[in-house]
Amino acid sequence: MKVFLKVKVIIIALTLAVTGARAEVMEVWSHNLDGGDYARNVKQYERLRPIVENLGAYVEYYMEDMDGAAISHFVVKFDNMRSWGAYRDRLSMHPSFLKWNKRHRARANQLQVDTSLMNNIYEPSAKADLYRGADTFFITQWKAMPGKTAAMRAAMIEGAKIAENNGIFAQAYANGYSDMFMAVWAFDSYTGAATQLEYLENSREFQSFFKRTADQKIGIFIDQSWMVKTQPYEGE
Repeated sequence: MKVFLKVKVIIIALTLAVTGARAEVMEVWSHNLDGGDYARNVKQYERLRPIVENLGAYVEYYMEDMDGAAISHFVVKFDNMRSWGAYRDRLSMHPSFLKWNKRHRARANQLQVDTSLMNNIYEPSAKADLYRGADTFFITQWKAMPGKTAAMRAAMIEGAKIAENNGIFAQAYANGYSDMFMAVWAFDSYTGAATQLEYLENSREFQSFFKRTADQKIGIFIDQSWMVKTQPYEGE
């Protein structure tokens, strides 16, 4: 849909920490549903997907429930920042993209609600297909307080490790442009998520971490949501 429009994303990478530059990087393009119909979003995504895949991207689609409002995401992923840069250099003048841009950009502009560039700060060896086999996700987003970026980053990494210690496949991401951070917990189903979250809530390690970081006042909670991955489809 409104994919690749406000190219503020070009500069975002300059402030991402070097330690995350060799791990998974993702552009996330978020849209309202076209006429309330997710199938229309997918139709637009399918026009663009082969273009970016031919330029080296790994593509995923997500549906998000944000406080009861449905949002769709076109996610373009890369193994590392260097791969993302090479892709960006080729994209803007690629004939197929220019053709897509001319035909579909106006409608995409009407639907886009946000864009972001996030890099994995937790798992140095993470690649673009990190979430292969997972289709249910619990997401929380946080913004570092002024002067607390390093502390917030450390807390995100520690939180992911504690979640992992308690059986959850967890990752942490940073967007250096805006001091935004994202925690991602991945599950194979909502049933699995409910079981593991109940276990985590009873974890003394997690309770201690949550209280300690809250007392430090290093960041502001922004939002939380559930997402399901619809592309690539990996169900039965």
